[in-house]
Amino acid sequence: MDTPIASLYLISAGALAMSAFQSALVARNSSYVRACWAFAVICLTFACFQYTNVQQQLAPGLAEAITAHKWVNFFSLLLAPQFCYLVASLDPSPSAFRLTYGIAFISAVLAVDNFMVPYGYRFSTLQTDAPIELLWGGNAFLLYGETTAAYSVSRLLSLGAAIFAAIYCVRVQRQKARFSNRLVWSSAALVVATTALGGATDTGMLRLPYLSGFGFLFLAASYLLLVKREATQRLTEKIRISAALERELENHKLSSRRIERALTNDALTRLPNREGAMEKLQSMATWSESNMTRMAVLLLDLDRLAIINGTRGYEAGNQVLIEVAQRLREHCGKRRLVARLGSARFVVGIAGHKTLGGIEREVEGVLAAIKPPFAVAGSILNMTFSAGVAIYPDHAESAEDLLASAGLALHEARDAGPGSMRTFHPSLQRSLSERIGLENELKEALENGELFLHYQPQVCAVTERVLGMEALIRWQHPELGLVMPDKFIPLAESTGTIAAIGRWVIESACRQLQDWRALGFSEVRMAVNLSAQQLLLDDLDDNVQSALRRAGLMGADLELEITESVLMQDPQRSIERLEALRGLGVRLSIDDFGTGYSSLGYLKMLPVHSFKLDRSFVRDIGTSEKDLEICATAVGLARKLGLEIVAEGVEDTVQAAQLRHLGCNLLQGYYFARPLAAHAATNFLMEQREAVA
Repeated sequence: MDTPIASLYLISAGALAMSAFQSALVARNSSYVRACWAFAVICLTFACFQYTNVQQQLAPGLAEAITAHKWVNFFSLLLAPQFCYLVASLDPSPSAFRLTYGIAFISAVLAVDNFMVPYGYRFSTLQTDAPIELLWGGNAFLLYGETTAAYSVSRLLSLGAAIFAAIYCVRVQRQKARFSNRLVWSSAALVVATTALGGATDTGMLRLPYLSGFGFLFLAASYLLLVKREATQRLTEKIRISAALERELENHKLSSRRIERALTNDALTRLPNREGAMEKLQSMATWSESNMTRMAVLLLDLDRLAIINGTRGYEAGNQVLIEVAQRLREHCGKRRLVARLGSARFVVGIAGHKTLGGIEREVEGVLAAIKPPFAVAGSILNMTFSAGVAIYPDHAESAEDLLASAGLALHEARDAGPGSMRTFHPSLQRSLSERIGLENELKEALENGELFLHYQPQVCAVTERVLGMEALIRWQHPELGLVMPDKFIPLAESTGTIAAIGRWVIESACRQLQDWRALGFSEVRMAVNLSAQQLLLDDLDDNVQSALRRAGLMGADLELEITESVLMQDPQRSIERLEALRGLGVRLSIDDFGTGYSSLGYLKMLPVHSFKLDRSFVRDIGTSEKDLEICATAVGLARKLGLEIVAEGVEDTVQAAQLRHLGCNLLQGYYFARPLAAHAATNFLMEQREAVA
């Protein structure tokens, strides 16, 4: 090895071998696996090409130089089909591989011919038989002479491979693909140039060794640089995608938890909903069973939430619900279950008690916590709650059955009136079935003509002349017989049929008064009871006005009676509604006065014409000094407020005399007449008129 160029050849051969190894490694992470392996084979072929060039240049004689030269030829013949295969692996066109296979076949034929002829396939004769001196110094065996036809074919193959590669490169350059880098183009041009110099050496025009291997070394370096960069980008993209997937998975977990919370929690109050409550109740039941303790479920239903929503808006109703949830949460803490089952219904789970007394005390504490008035939208609302209680394992053997039992108790509490509480007992199941049956039948009762009115006279306390008739609704059930209003009016309110029934009562009462007026009873007015829901209906004013107009009556001919406890649920709103009714000229009366614990301040502002003294005070007026004093106080209050007072429930002469003495204006009760059917009430009026005459 006495020439510097030989050392460069060996160094380049080692570099090309390393390039082949690196290309094989890069193939694992590259999207061009086949191309990387093809390039690795080309690098190995060029390494062998460079090594055999060294063997030729340093050959001790002509024979050894020719043998090495034949191997140089062999490796150069392998390069054309290998380059075509590399391009074909990058080109999706199916014709690319067919061209590669054609070039490979021709190259194989030339390779066989290369080893069969004396000087290899390049030369037919040689013009040198000894090493020559190179331009930069040193001697090397360089062969040149007259070329063969096979050599021309090989040059054409190389030219065809170069054109094929150039066409592909131009196409990807237009598409701005990854391997359109200028460095690759420059390296490819260098390979073409050094290959052309090799042709000049073969013909003897130049005295240079084959330099195409050095040109390819630059192409290998630039290609591997791009492939490595592509692999690095791909790996970075993988890492980015992996990180994005991890973030997406975490977001999915968070979303799942949020969805789970949404499915098991109430959005308004942030309390558990029915699903969340059932999960907690089941775990509480298991704990109570293992610890041999009792567990209770307290169901709370906010009375008349629908009225608040209808009169003050849903925002006010939502504020009440939020405040209820806050009070329950603060009172019960984290050791008790507090949940909202929907609408106005809440549930409180109580566990850890050995005796019923402990449960009762906790229930009383919960009810006391939610009893104070609510400040909503600038108003003070006195809310009441119906409550139902069921105890495990006394009333049920599972959490689901326990909640159902508490629901039955709550139904009974609602039937008993606002603010009532009931504890489950087995007969409730039967009662609920009867209630459901009545609810369904009540919806058809009005259409079937099963509802009718009775009328009870209201007489002057002094003259005992009839000045009014109170219309009282009745239901003639086809199977149960006569059903009183205290049984079906709460059902009508809960099912929403009270609006239609209320309109019918006002219409029917006004028509009946019209008939009496036609008979000459001009002093008699009609009194009609209003339910809680009726009072706050938006179309109540229109319904009353229409009924009066159709019957040809004046507003003063009709008196509407409103229960005192109903007025106190929302005094401010009630005053507004009463003012609107009074604007029609309708008389207004507070029914059951003395039972609703009214504030005297509100009573003073109520735009009413009369109080109706409750029968519970009248009943024992002859035997109880306390009741007599209450009646006297009520009459005195009415006088000071300039109101008329009606005493109901008068059943004997003593009661009538005492009430007359106290100064009551009107008296009503069995002493004068029971509630009468329309024709009987007409006869009663006519008989009284004849008696007076």
